[in-house]
Amino acid sequence: MKFVPSNIVLLFAVLSVGQAASAHSLEAKFDEKTGTITIHREGLVKPVVTQNAAADHRPYLHPIIGPDGNGVFTEYSPGHHKHQTGIYWGFTRVNGRDYFHNPAGKYWKRKGVKVLEAKGESVKWETVYDLLDADGNEVLTETQRWSMTSENDRHILNLEWQGAGQTDVTIGKYSYGGLFVRMPWQKGIKGEAVNAARDSNRRAEGKRAMWLDVGMEINGLDDWGHIAIFDHHKNAGYPQPWRVDGQLGVGPVRARLGDWKIAQGKTETIRHQIHVYSGKLDDKDLTNRWKAYTGQRGTYALWQLAKRAGREAKFLSPQEAVENSTIEDGFTVNSWANEPMITQPMAFCWDDKGRMWVAENRDYETRGRGFSASGDSRILILEDTDRDGVADKRSVFLEGIPFPSAVAVGLNGL
Repeated sequence: MKFVPSNIVLLFAVLSVGQAASAHSLEAKFDEKTGTITIHREGLVKPVVTQNAAADHRPYLHPIIGPDGNGVFTEYSPGHHKHQTGIYWGFTRVNGRDYFHNPAGKYWKRKGVKVLEAKGESVKWETVYDLLDADGNEVLTETQRWSMTSENDRHILNLEWQGAGQTDVTIGKYSYGGLFVRMPWQKGIKGEAVNAARDSNRRAEGKRAMWLDVGMEINGLDDWGHIAIFDHHKNAGYPQPWRVDGQLGVGPVRARLGDWKIAQGKTETIRHQIHVYSGKLDDKDLTNRWKAYTGQRGTYALWQLAKRAGREAKFLSPQEAVENSTIEDGFTVNSWANEPMITQPMAFCWDDKGRMWVAENRDYETRGRGFSASGDSRILILEDTDRDGVADKRSVFLEGIPFPSAVAVGLNGL
């Protein structure tokens, strides 16, 4: 019996050492002449992250190299969006002035750039810039504080963005602007943006979610490269809507929710975490990592968003529902049965005569009234007697039952 505790202690020690060994040593180097901070990972010749911080150009991260030293995960000023610069922060409307599409010139003035922690399993640095109005006056002082760790399979970057109002500032409503990620998209490559609710690409555009992952084919990699962005539950507007453009440029956009303000002398803080990795998207793993980052134990925010979407959703006619369906090539969709022939179907099955048996759950939650528990649910039989692809006959098999949630027909019974 005395040896059991020792074995347990030894097991914990081994696990602890294994977890600690997954973080690699990093070093941050500042080159004052070029205005860059380069992050170097042990065992690799080239830097894995470069922070660009020129005197009259907004700060941005590019290039970012994979944890194994292969692949470039970011792109600077692509032909389809010349203003996009790797990973960067840029608002589209600050007191009416556009800093998203104007990364250089008389919009930005560097106040400072420095390394805060130069060596270790974590490195830290910061950039400080003034956003200037058309007359060269300071409007907003932006501080970006970055920290970075590098595990076996990924880089993890934490960003704390602070905006200090030098005058009263209004961030105007717009469909994009803020933190933004530009990966090296090219026409014809495979890629996908997926959010925490499993919406992808254009379906993720404008949707609110706790995180969003963008992945695509990258030169020099056998697997897709990915960059995932986590929203923080303490950010105003959380969970924020997301921008997903046609070339898979992505970023959270609080301004989609409307104008927001920073009063003169006040400071707004926004936090995000970024994961850079290659391989397949594992949404469960990302959600668990998001939980570890935020300290949140559940995904209650998604449930709240789903409830709101249900309340605000437009009721579609049967034909509108068909027209809004997404189907695979070679298939067609038509409305076989709809209201008022059926109401609140919970489950259905087919019998050997081609009839549909439907469990109508009239006790289920309705908008604003909750569960009725009235016990007036029923089982229907629907038939297409003339074989034109539309049900034309309804029979009530059983009624006055509470909360049916499944139905199966067989062996001469239900």
